[in-house]
Amino acid sequence: MICQCEALEPLETASDPAPLPSPDEILADLAASGWLKNALRAAMTRDPVDAANDAEFLFRLLDRRACQILSKT
Repeated sequence: MICQCEALEPLETASDPAPLPSPDEILADLAASGWLKNALRAAMTRDPVDAANDAEFLFRLLDRRACQILSKT
């Protein structure tokens, strides 16, 4: 599920030709948030399937929260 709230920027889709940056590129990027970098460092030490499943679940929770908040404005 991807939030359809107009106030949010759309996420890249599989048809988008822009490649995702590597974890090392994110960690070196001065514009990347500290929260994202910390989450990425923690995830890289875990089983990759467990980390991906947890990240997807977190995305769904945060997406729902964002939609709920934006729908109230």
